[in-house]
Amino acid sequence: MKTKEKILVVDDDPHLRKTLADILRIKGYETALADTGAEAIAAMEQGSISLALIDLMLPDMSGLEVMARLKAISPLTEVIILTGNASMDTAIEATSQGAFSYLLKPYNMNDLLLNIRHAVERRQAREEILRLASFPRLNPSPVIELDSAGEISYLNPAAERVFPGLAATGKAHPLLQCSAEPIDALRYGKHHGEAVVGEAAIGEATYELHLSYVQEVNLIRIYAMNITKRKRAEEEIHLFATTDGLTGITNRREFTAILEREVDRVKRYGTPLALAMYDLDHFKLVNDTFGHDVGDYALQAVTGLVKENIRAADIMARWGGEEFMVLMPQSDLQAAKIMAEKLRLQISGYHFDNVNKITVSFGVTAFEPEDDLDSLLKRVDNALYLAKKQGRNRVEILPDEMASPVSAIV
Repeated sequence: MKTKEKILVVDDDPHLRKTLADILRIKGYETALADTGAEAIAAMEQGSISLALIDLMLPDMSGLEVMARLKAISPLTEVIILTGNASMDTAIEATSQGAFSYLLKPYNMNDLLLNIRHAVERRQAREEILRLASFPRLNPSPVIELDSAGEISYLNPAAERVFPGLAATGKAHPLLQCSAEPIDALRYGKHHGEAVVGEAAIGEATYELHLSYVQEVNLIRIYAMNITKRKRAEEEIHLFATTDGLTGITNRREFTAILEREVDRVKRYGTPLALAMYDLDHFKLVNDTFGHDVGDYALQAVTGLVKENIRAADIMARWGGEEFMVLMPQSDLQAAKIMAEKLRLQISGYHFDNVNKITVSFGVTAFEPEDDLDSLLKRVDNALYLAKKQGRNRVEILPDEMASPVSAIV
């Protein structure tokens, strides 16, 4: 997981650049080469540079100007100025502006390598200080750091414990897969200076991820906070707010919101939409004869039968009491009638414990171009009324709006 320190050699002498690059690679460093200040700045923008060796005199700008530009991009990058022109004033100016050291050409290679090692060690120490400033080692939550290429460069003990395969898996780990988009945004400077928050589900656990770009060390830091309990609590609250407590299906308030969205979609795209409303026949008699516990069982059993016989895309809801709705996207009136008849037969032919036989009445309608939510609901209610008026245990369809209001029959 440990990456090589990268050294940028900036010199307009190609022979010197190659010689330095060969020696540094042998010593275990990674290298990048530039013969102008502009190339050096471009190299710095491409990736993390630990140390830059910069010739004082370059074709397009001075070495001191290059140093200033590089440090503006990566403040922790160390710089060693190399020059063939001896000047104490220049040496003082270079070090006062942030250079680690100043060496005269021709320099002793051992002296240069010693300076490089000390400069790299100072950068590493400063990085460690910045890490300690936010206590990632001691943080009880996992902390992951990525280099400019998006590779893992550091895991705190909590991250190693919670995600044991993270170091070996790298970018392929689900945690980083879930964070790929914000990581890329941070890598390419789209969210520098601000935190990005996301979520990742790892197994049965859910983590809230706080991602930020740390300019001083040119890395992306991820704090992973386990929010599994909070997510479960939120899901329970959502479930309570959107489902019927007895049957476990969608409640009236949530169904109305879903229906509103579907009506908007149908108006926009002109796709078919059908709606069925059904009611348990003589349900008051069931409660009065067998008690409310048996009545509750009957509601649950009928709900289960309907759920088993509708499509995955259909949405079923308890509208109130013993009245239920089935929303059928992409279904026309005829298809909805066939589905309702199938459900009616399934229920009427089923043997219910204690009750023996239950029947239901269905009203079915489909969305018309001139409809709104209220007219659609009114028409399906009128279709159900018609089914009950015609003797119950039947399906009635209404393709058009009924003119006169009707009252419920129980």
